[in-house]
Amino acid sequence: MCVRVRAQVLGVEALHTRDVRHTHRLLIKHILALRSISILSHTKCVLILESNLAFESQHLLHALETAGVKNWVSLSEGQQGSLGWLTTHERKEQMCLLLREAMSVGRIALSECFFSTELGDREARQRIKDELSSFCVVNEAPKTTFGKFRKTYTGKLYGKQDDLAIALQLAMIGCQKV
Repeated sequence: MCVRVRAQVLGVEALHTRDVRHTHRLLIKHILALRSISILSHTKCVLILESNLAFESQHLLHALETAGVKNWVSLSEGQQGSLGWLTTHERKEQMCLLLREAMSVGRIALSECFFSTELGDREARQRIKDELSSFCVVNEAPKTTFGKFRKTYTGKLYGKQDDLAIALQLAMIGCQKV
């Protein structure tokens, strides 16, 4: 028996602010919106946050605790036990290829319950499409005779954003590891 699993994107958010408290409130609002879907009301929320030098994942998790949000877990593989998911060059390549493969064979789709508390359905769908369409592999030749060839995975060319593309990639790699 062959079972084909399709990952479903339930919702996305995009917010550009200098005040991290807005980001914290949006994460809480998004989780509560997910839990308002009856079939998801009692599920454990698995967070796959990017590990970075600014410790943003730790601040987000602290905000969840402070707000009293229950029944969640954060995947961790950061240095010295820090929370978050490492996004090394090798991991970015792996994530990019995994999402591309899932999209090409129909193993990921937007859910019938898809939502965005911040953007609205139509704008959120367009934002995903735009970011995924802009995401690319940039190859740079060495700048010196003995320099190395450089490959970068990004959607941030020409001032564009790639946060949703990276979030989808993190979700795909996280689902593979769990």
